[in-house]
Amino acid sequence: MNPARSCASLLILFLTVIGSSGCLGIPGRSQPLNDHQRELYRESFQMVCDRIDTTFWDPDALGEKWAQSKDKHRASLEAASTANEARKAMHGLLSDLNLSHFAIIPGSASEGLGEGGSAETGVVLRVAEGRAVVVRIEGDSPAQHSGILPGEIVVAVGEKQLEPLIERWAADGNKYLPVQGMASTMQGSAGDTRTYTIEDADGNLRDVEITLETPNGTGKPVKFGHIGPIPLRLEKKLVEGGYLYMRFNMFLGPMQVMPWFQKALKEHADAPGLILDLRGNPGGLGLMACGIAGWLIEGDGFELGVMQFRDTKMKFVVNPRLDPWKKPVALLVDEGSASTTEILAQGLQDLGVARIFGRTTAGAALPSMIVRLPCGDLLQYAIAGYHSRSGKRLEGVGVLPDEVIPVDPEKIRDEGDPILNAALRWFEGSTGVREKTSR
Repeated sequence: MNPARSCASLLILFLTVIGSSGCLGIPGRSQPLNDHQRELYRESFQMVCDRIDTTFWDPDALGEKWAQSKDKHRASLEAASTANEARKAMHGLLSDLNLSHFAIIPGSASEGLGEGGSAETGVVLRVAEGRAVVVRIEGDSPAQHSGILPGEIVVAVGEKQLEPLIERWAADGNKYLPVQGMASTMQGSAGDTRTYTIEDADGNLRDVEITLETPNGTGKPVKFGHIGPIPLRLEKKLVEGGYLYMRFNMFLGPMQVMPWFQKALKEHADAPGLILDLRGNPGGLGLMACGIAGWLIEGDGFELGVMQFRDTKMKFVVNPRLDPWKKPVALLVDEGSASTTEILAQGLQDLGVARIFGRTTAGAALPSMIVRLPCGDLLQYAIAGYHSRSGKRLEGVGVLPDEVIPVDPEKIRDEGDPILNAALRWFEGSTGVREKTSR
């Protein structure tokens, strides 16, 4: 297994699985299991066991306790009289691992996710009090031209109400699944037309019809394996106070992203601070985090963390640069920031290089696979363990910002971008001198 390739975005993996398989879940979850359905759950239970037996990165850690757990929960499955009880047996098996990112996602949870696609509306949604809040409108997008505003609420997509779907996606505590689900409602094939019910600040509802478009991006579309091409967004500008703002939407396309990043730092070397916006960045190639960090860390011999696979160990060694950025760095993240983004963010936080603003990240740092089980449910399982430089585990936990800014529709309407504004306030109050990175 190539460790760099294994750090591809969980979002890409998830939408690929969802988009390529229909919901095969057994209807009537409280109905008695017939012989055929019971056999499907037996096969599913065995598939769960086999996947963990063959991919878990530390077989010795499983030990006799894992064998006993399999026997106990297999007996529970055999005694199950309904699909709910059979699923509970598989849940129990994974719970006994006492590890994050091992889960059974009911087949019904994939309903409403759609098939994704390269075309989009330009709306970025996040959850506040169980509702889908518009936190960003991409420039020159169908949504911008339609008049949808940040701070408004997307109530429904066609006939589908979003609140029940959000509740279902968030049922197991996974912060990332609602992000993925809401994103899929805003994606599709170019030319698709959808009607969105929008609620404004006064609680008034209106229907907005949007035709999805494939964004041009600012870089060339990128591919990863069989995924893509995906539009690559590279955004650079000077914001209030002359601070350099940079955003890219995925850790893919290193031959584009890395030269672009280096050139921007060189062209704007006089900027008093750097804002790196990784909100919604689902990750990608893990080693790109080492390259980005190299431009922000003074000195050599540093690591962001270590990822342990079954047969190999990958150290995220920072690639030092001759003339790194030495001024303050603000990093913007949210619950849509995952994988490589989390590795970079936690590493920079551990090293004291950046101050982080936003919301706790997805907690999806590991290369995590999602497969469809014979019973129709989804199995999510991690294939590596990771700990940051400080020893922190990110999977299922995420990166905690230094300054947390919750999703607040009213504040978004008033300020536009509360997270960015918090970073600007910090810059204005800082000395402009960054502490030297400690080993």
